[in-house]
Amino acid sequence: MSNKFIVVEGSEGVGKSYQIKIIERYLIDNKIDYILTREPGGTNFGESIRDIILNDDNNTEELTDSLLFYASRYENYKKIILPALDAGKTVVCDRYHYSTLVYQGIVGNNSSVKAIHEIFDAIYSKMIDHIIYLYTTPKESFKRISKRSVTDKFESRGLSYLEDLSNAYELVFNGMKNITKIDTSEDKNITKDNLIKSLDKIFKKK
Repeated sequence: MSNKFIVVEGSEGVGKSYQIKIIERYLIDNKIDYILTREPGGTNFGESIRDIILNDDNNTEELTDSLLFYASRYENYKKIILPALDAGKTVVCDRYHYSTLVYQGIVGNNSSVKAIHEIFDAIYSKMIDHIIYLYTTPKESFKRISKRSVTDKFESRGLSYLEDLSNAYELVFNGMKNITKIDTSEDKNITKDNLIKSLDKIFKKK
């Protein structure tokens, strides 16, 4: 098994936190040296940016958010992701630059964000080995989010917004080769089995 750069993507309420724990357990059980990072976040600077962007009282413009995301992302990429890959570690990243394209570019309908994505795509996408795209229906996402006592500014935007996110993710990932779509609306054990089978393929485990 060689080290990999794995990106976990998906809309709100699709169970990313839970599925990432399964990925971590898989890596530990298979003695694969790894790091887990997230976006926005990863570095101290990125985590401070995360607090600003996700604040439910923060009503910044789409382009403003995307520039903050990219500032956090570049620091994470240069100081966390690349050094780990160079050291032979597998990197699991909770969201990556496709989220910015989906949220601020497509759903936010901002042409400047889309243009920025095209510029940085050549830098960021070339290192990705695989994208695990977690999916559930917008109605199921909304039901899960409604049970939470605390939500961030993206989670609190309602069912219509979740439908827009879902459609945008489908548009972005349609036809991409290095992607696995996992339906998290299934029974948890079925979802777990599907995820583990996908990880076996990614790491080419017999």
